[in-house]
Amino acid sequence: MRYLALTLLAAAVGCSESSRDLTGANDHTARATIATGTSSPWGGLKIQSTGASLKDATQIVVLLHGYGATESDLVPLAEYIGGESRAFVFPAGPISVAGGGLAWATTEHELVISHERLASLIRFVSQTYPNAEIAVGGFSQGATVSSMLLTDATLPVRHLVLYSPGLAINASSIDSTHKVQVLLAHGQRDEVLPFADSKRLHEILERKGNHTTWFPFDAGHTITTELLDATRKQLSNDRGPKMGKVW
Repeated sequence: MRYLALTLLAAAVGCSESSRDLTGANDHTARATIATGTSSPWGGLKIQSTGASLKDATQIVVLLHGYGATESDLVPLAEYIGGESRAFVFPAGPISVAGGGLAWATTEHELVISHERLASLIRFVSQTYPNAEIAVGGFSQGATVSSMLLTDATLPVRHLVLYSPGLAINASSIDSTHKVQVLLAHGQRDEVLPFADSKRLHEILERKGNHTTWFPFDAGHTITTELLDATRKQLSNDRGPKMGKVW
């Protein structure tokens, strides 16, 4: 799977640089070590939560950070998106890199493991909080892992929010019976993960008949407030993003 190997290479080379703008993340060249304990709750992943109480939430939003960041990286987005009965869960990537940063994968095998852990986390959320709707997404490598959920329609995910993912799946691997609503966004001037990856994924999803909101925007490898507005509306089954400054 050459396209997957190229995606992982781009993540290792570029996403840590983007993360430095957000979290002070560190050198991508450090040797990674993978955590153990996949049999525990939350797919064996350390998590941070904010927003509504998980037991009282009507919607639980799981957001995955990018390469070289941590589970705290996307927490400010929860305050912006808001929602009185909306809880947010931020898992930590299972691979440590020098200086305190984390990643979801540096090899194809690790990417598969992280996908399995995320699927396990979703099943845990569904079983533990059966009354809550589940939304999943992330930024950069976190979005790449999240996009792999499109291969399994049995997972109870209502919304998939993908901020600047790499292309890690192909048309034949996507389950055409999946009813998930996808928000797919990518900066047209992204120099870390190519805009063409998301454009291709959008075309694949359109051919498959998946419900997809395509959100290209004029910026680089980042998240904008107009995209967060679109996310809020998507999660609330509303649309019509307005303009905003770069986050």
